[in-house]
Amino acid sequence: MYFEGDPLITLCPIVSTLKNQKAIDALIAPLDMERTRPMDSLAYRFDITLRGRNQTMFENKLEGM
Repeated sequence: MYFEGDPLITLCPIVSTLKNQKAIDALIAPLDMERTRPMDSLAYRFDITLRGRNQTMFENKLEGM
């Protein structure tokens, strides 16, 4: 999992193996301002889809495709 705004995402060797931007975007947790607490903590949302067309990419294998 990666966090939105991290400038080092493109340098990650795992990310560099992915061929399309949609797969990379599925691994990036967007900033969730509704749950962020100012001056305390940032909150991110990360949903995992286990099967189907929009499933989250895992490094070992594709399931259900």
